[in-house]
Amino acid sequence: MMVIAKSVTVVLGLSVCGISGYLLYLFLKKDEDDDYSDTINKASNFKMLRVPIPRDMVIPLLGPGGRTLQQMEEQSNTKIIFQDYQDAFGVHCIVRGTIEACHIAENLILEFVRNQPPVVSEDIFIPLPCIEMLRDKITEICSTSGAKVSADSDRSSPLKRLTIKGTQEQISVAKSLLDKVVEKYQRSQEQIEATLAKREPRLPPKSGDSPKSIGSPKVERISPVPGQPDAQFEVYVSAMVDPSRFWLQIVGPKAAELDVLVEEMTEYYRKQENRDSHVVEKVNKGDLVAAIFQYDGKWYRAEVLSITDENPPQAELYYVDYGDTDLVPVEEFYELRTDFLRLHFQAIECFLARIDPVGESWSVDAVDKFEEWTHVAQWKKLSAKINGYCVRERTRAKREGSPMPGVDLFDVNNEQDVDIAQELVSHGYAVFKKDVDLRPSSRTTSVSNVSVASSS
Repeated sequence: MMVIAKSVTVVLGLSVCGISGYLLYLFLKKDEDDDYSDTINKASNFKMLRVPIPRDMVIPLLGPGGRTLQQMEEQSNTKIIFQDYQDAFGVHCIVRGTIEACHIAENLILEFVRNQPPVVSEDIFIPLPCIEMLRDKITEICSTSGAKVSADSDRSSPLKRLTIKGTQEQISVAKSLLDKVVEKYQRSQEQIEATLAKREPRLPPKSGDSPKSIGSPKVERISPVPGQPDAQFEVYVSAMVDPSRFWLQIVGPKAAELDVLVEEMTEYYRKQENRDSHVVEKVNKGDLVAAIFQYDGKWYRAEVLSITDENPPQAELYYVDYGDTDLVPVEEFYELRTDFLRLHFQAIECFLARIDPVGESWSVDAVDKFEEWTHVAQWKKLSAKINGYCVRERTRAKREGSPMPGVDLFDVNNEQDVDIAQELVSHGYAVFKKDVDLRPSSRTTSVSNVSVASSS
């Protein structure tokens, strides 16, 4: 082993899992380095010694809070720091002390390295949505387990591959911590599914078989996640006019929050004394009100689109969380309690991308089939993918400036996914637009694959 007698500058590159421990170690040793150097420099036999070690041994050698390395320093009466080095090892331990003490420290370091279990790697697969929950946990998991955790960059699969590198014990600890995150995600999904499963249809189901394979609160807005332009996500079709104008709700926590809100509103406005305290004195276009929906008897948030001149007057209401409209006598809706505005409006107005109607407008049969195949207001999940935008007037009285998204829809309720646009074309109800991408899409659907923003 080479003995040298010169000062050393420490330049060390550590993984994100080890940097916090290393910085803590430097903090613990900083104040005493100068006094120690002044003392031992007076001794003629003070030397420095390089001990090469594999780079992946740095974190184990430091130990929690730098304690393992401190114990070696105390046993050998030396000071030990690290230095990057351009050789097969990559890192050298720089040992300072007497010649005898340096060799004691060298033996301790080499023995520690020899006794370390081998470093291996293991791949595990977790649901893609869990990655969002893991973003703030990876550093903590690495620090706690001592293992290195990395994720591949493939976003096309519903499962994400994580590579865990470390000793078998470190990998076991990391896997147990990752399992807790996955279990938490699964519990949250089960709670959402349980809440949404209680939904009742807002409209009678369309008869027929499913297709066979051949200034107010903001409005939810869908946009592709950066780097995932082709990502698909789960939706309900909550209302429709025709394939060129329909409304989606995104399946997820916000849909579950909406169900809770509807139950709260229904319980509140069913009581006559509460309705009496929210009588609408004067109705204006654009007012937000609470109104009952005749089909299911529940109370919902609505916006006044227009008021008739009839006596008694009626108002056309737009149900902002679902997209449908209804004509309701003015005396039958009420002021909306302000705390019922806490949730963004959930109805997202869309059009079916890639196709146009046969002729100038959609036929009655085309509209009926689209309603049937998309399970409008029946709360059956479809898979959607954004495929362009257009600038068009929205249904709301207070017009919005953001463009309307065009989407591809896929019925995923049968063994084989059905492309709704393709189905309409195949049955002679629609034609594909010129210069559109007609390649079939495979389903990689995930709640987390859609970015939900807000539009005022």
